Amino acid sequence: MASTGLTTVLLPGLDGTGRMFDPLIAQLPDSLCPRVIAYPTQHMLNYAQLTDYVLSQLPVAEPFVLIAESFAGPLALQISTRIGPNLSAMVLCATFVSNPRPYLAWLAPLLLHESLVSITPPKWLVRYLGLGFDTPDALLNRVLAVHKQVAAQVFQHRLQEVIRMDVRELWRQCRRPMLHLYATHDHTVPLRASREMQRLRPDIPSIGIDGPHLLLQTRARQCAALIEKFLKEEIGLD
Repeated sequence: MASTGLTTVLLPGLDGTGRMFDPLIAQLPDSLCPRVIAYPTQHMLNYAQLTDYVLSQLPVAEPFVLIAESFAGPLALQISTRIGPNLSAMVLCATFVSNPRPYLAWLAPLLLHESLVSITPPKWLVRYLGLGFDTPDALLNRVLAVHKQVAAQVFQHRLQEVIRMDVRELWRQCRRPMLHLYATHDHTVPLRASREMQRLRPDIPSIGIDGPHLLLQTRARQCAALIEKFLKEEIGLD
């Protein structure tokens, strides 16, 4: 990857490590210069605190774009309200603007109990929820290794943040150039969450990709091509 180009800030999903972006980074064109911002793995920060944390690491004056995955979608929208015009565009992938599974909220005390969250998930469940059953073992093993790097309490706290989060008004009001990518076989963020985003902002290009939740990992080439096309059309990326 070339060292010059438009700074492309990558905001990771629930694990927050940023270690899952390698497949996408390998497919991005040289005109984009990726910068991954990882979240603390041992400290519990809510969305507001994470917004402050990320803002402190963003470019101050140079133009940049944001690519936000899953958990990071609401974070990107909050960031967009507190930063200047150097944020040129945003790509939100496999994400949501309100609790994607509201009917499970009443089960949260049970489902999000630390004793459950701390368990390494079985391989079949990781494939079902995130990767699909045709994913190579190497990517599956990376997901499992990344899971072990993050404290159980941090996972638990972030999932609770998702349940409480509601950024629908920010999504309605945001006037940055935006692209929404969603997975048509997402077993983590259901299609209802994507349909809600489409209903609230029918003017935003929303593209479904035939794949599982972790699109940027399992469909990296297709996602990179769509991102490049969007940025060429919207902001004149060379």
